[in-house]
Amino acid sequence: MSDAKTYTHQIEQQLRYRNRIIYLLLALLALFGIGWLRMPTLLNVHVPPDLSRPQIIKPNEIWPANVYAFAENLITQLNYCHEDCAVDYPKNLNAIRDYITERCHADLHLHQQRNESLYSSRTRRLLPGAESLFDPKNVTRLGKDAWEVHMEFLLEEHVKGIETRNRRYHYPIRIVHYATPLERNPYQLAFDCYLPPGPQPVDTVAAPTP
Repeated sequence: MSDAKTYTHQIEQQLRYRNRIIYLLLALLALFGIGWLRMPTLLNVHVPPDLSRPQIIKPNEIWPANVYAFAENLITQLNYCHEDCAVDYPKNLNAIRDYITERCHADLHLHQQRNESLYSSRTRRLLPGAESLFDPKNVTRLGKDAWEVHMEFLLEEHVKGIETRNRRYHYPIRIVHYATPLERNPYQLAFDCYLPPGPQPVDTVAAPTP
């Protein structure tokens, strides 16, 4: 009886040790889980545009310079017609469809269909100048997920090889946060069309209010 009792006590003691180890591992796992869940809200990303003007932003925070760069790149791609805007413009519109809101895409497509004469036999390109460099006053936050962007381009157009336009234009643009799959739109931003009154020659437009 003494041996059986001792054996029983040994088994019970081993079970108690095992349970304590299991509880300890569960507690550590819970702490790691809490730390992993809180990490995205505590982590800061340091993105210095230059050594003299560092910027501290949080994860998922979209910096105005990134909004401006996105708008500039998209507008130049959309309006680049190497051979014929009647063919190139619809191709551009479809190629960057994931970077344009559905409403804006439909409006631009409809405008191109209704004004085919403005696109046929025409080449076009937008050239950013020194004045188009990023300036914080050119990007205004309209809300949590929307921005108003102002930029200038030199618009060059030729119709059947004859230059018809070589003039600086002002582009008021609306950019919004666009929740789409990352593999289709890694920027999570989208062009939401031009703001009224739309692109106009620079000499007819007042400078945007900071």
